[in-house]
Amino acid sequence: LLLRPDLVLVDMQLPDIDGFEVLRRLRAHADTAAIPCIALSANAMPEDVQSARAAGFDDYWTKPIDLSSFLGVIDRLLPAG
Repeated sequence: LLLRPDLVLVDMQLPDIDGFEVLRRLRAHADTAAIPCIALSANAMPEDVQSARAAGFDDYWTKPIDLSSFLGVIDRLLPAG
């Protein structure tokens, strides 16, 4: 049984690889290529957001996460049910 997440939150500053590499690896595999991915970072500069969007992230959230925005994006990105 293959378990596949409906959504992936990717921290952009991981200790071993950055979020861009995580996204690249997810997109490289057919089983995970279509999963919505959201970048999560303390970096809130417009160029950080633009770079993540250009790389293929579905959204970019800054820490701390605003709960109402979080729930709105979850509703938008995940199919009903």
